[in-house]
Amino acid sequence: MEEIEIFYNDQGYNVSLNFLNSSPEMQRYNFYKGKVYPFQYATKKETDTHIYWSYTDMKPRFENNRLFYSRSNKYGATFEKKTKKFKIWFGVPVYSIPPIIIENILLHFQVDWFTVLPTSLSSLLNATILGNIVKGKITNPRDYIKAYLKTSPYRKQDVSVELFYKTFNTGHINSPKYFRKILEYSTDINHALEYIDKVNHIPHYVNDLYDQAATLNRKVNPKWSQKRKDQVHSEWTREIMGMEIKSIEPHDYEYSPISLPTGISLITDNYMLFEEGSLMKHCVYTNYESRIRRKDYFAFRYDREGIRATVGVRKDYAECVLDQMYGIGNSPIPEEHKEIVKQWLEQKYVQEWFSNQTRNVKSGEPVQIEEIYPW
Repeated sequence: MEEIEIFYNDQGYNVSLNFLNSSPEMQRYNFYKGKVYPFQYATKKETDTHIYWSYTDMKPRFENNRLFYSRSNKYGATFEKKTKKFKIWFGVPVYSIPPIIIENILLHFQVDWFTVLPTSLSSLLNATILGNIVKGKITNPRDYIKAYLKTSPYRKQDVSVELFYKTFNTGHINSPKYFRKILEYSTDINHALEYIDKVNHIPHYVNDLYDQAATLNRKVNPKWSQKRKDQVHSEWTREIMGMEIKSIEPHDYEYSPISLPTGISLITDNYMLFEEGSLMKHCVYTNYESRIRRKDYFAFRYDREGIRATVGVRKDYAECVLDQMYGIGNSPIPEEHKEIVKQWLEQKYVQEWFSNQTRNVKSGEPVQIEEIYPW
């Protein structure tokens, strides 16, 4: 017995057969007129002993007076019926496989419970777990989560399956992989889950604190008060700066000249940036130096009318905007001083200056926009 089913893009496959069955003259005409396109299709082939799933790239070529397609199978899987061994081809991770393949595998084995999971949980699927689902060893969402929690970095932590399921079994929260740093560097992972479930969206300063925890291999207590978090953030910032100064090498950011308002000065090299972070007791250097060096972020010193602050300006598609402006230890400053900076940024010559800096990045590569964390 051998049954073959094209379960994705059978139309494209049939069109290719029509081209191949035409006369050599029409094959040549269609190919060089650009009517013959590359396409992809997916098949399931079942024999007495195996089931095969494959995803095939088809690229048209015309040589020796004939049209043909070169085939490339980049993704696929095999299930051996007798041993129930399931194997993904080429060692490709599950998240790289076209979803249509995974969907058809689950459909074949009638795994209905997985198909209704939110993306936050279905995104945890890996090859081992998929194999155990296919073999019938994992038959429900909680067993699925138990299997995932046996993987690093959770295998040695006493994670509540119910709490994990409750926290991430929703359509409006990111995958647990997005929160891995918070889960891994908390004093109690279940307290971290409670915190994630409660706040839904993690504040920037909390992400920043966990970045520092990962750098120093420390733990954050999710139940700390805001005051305690601020205190630890300051302590860790000074510690990271102390480590950084030992290995820092001079680097000039090579900005072109710009006219600045009274009380605003541009930070032009990494030593100035380090000094600013040290004096102002925040992490502008430890968290932003790489972005400033890449010129999708800019830092300024602000010292006007008795107000001392650090100004962060970020690239926001076609323009640069005020991202953050804080005093010593991330203390707030009066809004009227932020307005001074905003009004300066709105001027045409200022935006042109920022545009020129980002355009002249030496690598010649486009600037990448990253998620913003405050210092």
